Amino acid sequence: MIRRTSLILAAAAAALSLSACGQSETKAPTLESAGPGDEIVQYEAQDAVMNAAIAEAKASLPAFLTRLDAGDIGPGDSLKVGFPVDNGHEHIWVNQIARKGDELTGVLANEPNWMPGLHQGSPVTFAPDLVSDWSYEKDGKLWGNYTTRVMLPSLPPEDAAAVKANLSDTPTETTTR
Repeated sequence: MIRRTSLILAAAAAALSLSACGQSETKAPTLESAGPGDEIVQYEAQDAVMNAAIAEAKASLPAFLTRLDAGDIGPGDSLKVGFPVDNGHEHIWVNQIARKGDELTGVLANEPNWMPGLHQGSPVTFAPDLVSDWSYEKDGKLWGNYTTRVMLPSLPPEDAAAVKANLSDTPTETTTR
């Protein structure tokens, strides 16, 4: 199994932040250390490419949830969740996913920057509509990772190459299990 926290989560800038700023011009994403947590790739809230990736991930979330319901999800398989924070949303990976009624639960897989009182490993509960991406490992490849694929050009080349080597060719499987 691929070590998600050390490879994908760290190399892919672990967290994503969408800022709610009033600028009319979209700025290029930046890799930064924005706070006490893990390094992030900062995107503007109106970034069309990232928003399209999030929309695709949300539309294909049933593929992940079907695997979850079938008990086909491992402890490192993850959902990226856009938790509301003061400056927009902090999108952070959550693993050890379970369903409790209409809610999902798990633990933060990264150290947050703008979620006071929460740390890597903190339990969280969230609605499925806050999910902005998903990832599972199968046959040595990572499926999903829509936002990670968009972030690749913003990562240092050696990190991007390591991440890309572990991603499946397409985000979703084209054949049935």
